[in-house]
Amino acid sequence: MLSILKNMPVLIFIGAIVFNWLSTLLGACVVYFTNKENKHLVSVAIGSSAGIMIAASFFSLILPAMEQLEGMNKWYLMIIPVGFLCGVLFLAICDHLLPHEHMISGEIEGVHSHFSKNQLFLLAMTLHNIPEGLAVGVAFASAHQQFLPALILSLGIGIQNFPEGMAISLPMYQYGKSRFVSMMYGQFSGIVEIPAAVLGYLFAASIENLLPFALSFAAGAMLFVCVEDMIPEACCQHQIDIGAISCMIGFIIMMTLDIMLS
Repeated sequence: MLSILKNMPVLIFIGAIVFNWLSTLLGACVVYFTNKENKHLVSVAIGSSAGIMIAASFFSLILPAMEQLEGMNKWYLMIIPVGFLCGVLFLAICDHLLPHEHMISGEIEGVHSHFSKNQLFLLAMTLHNIPEGLAVGVAFASAHQQFLPALILSLGIGIQNFPEGMAISLPMYQYGKSRFVSMMYGQFSGIVEIPAAVLGYLFAASIENLLPFALSFAAGAMLFVCVEDMIPEACCQHQIDIGAISCMIGFIIMMTLDIMLS
């Protein structure tokens, strides 16, 4: 019994990241219940995911980082924008170097490669979901005995993983893949978050004095993905209003979760 209680934080963390993957899997399975012509649903899925991630970056990462530095000299608070900038630069470098293809617009970024279209999609999913996994891992590493903020963040990520799984599997189906293959591509984005979360947890736990930096780093990485990738994708193909409104709704969902559960 004592060993179970001692390992409870790790068990909660494992349960959270498995829940996030299952949510992605369920979202990817929607491909079995829709048709190829439903392009509005893709924009709604990507836009709402972006809104949730933007809100999570602020309410579940930046605000807790500021709370950990409460009462300290204002110069210490500069750790937050510095960490945020480092997260942005890290993802910007990855985006510049890692070859990948945007799902909706079809734009190819990164260094020139001979990868197939499927491989470029996989690399895009990897780049897209690393920040989410890092954020969950860092949040749990900073939670100590107060797991509620980390659980709220994980719940928000899990909720946005459902439309995110849809946003990956539906375009794959529309471009000619079978429902099963499209579903497998969608759920893979959730699997990527698991090792990213473990790395984020180990990184943040090993530098406990720099947890505000780690939280801000994760926030910057997540926000970069939203601004550079998700919002433009949600608003392309003449879906500007749908993508924008969906993003606002996603933000409200995550903000409401934080208010009601904290």
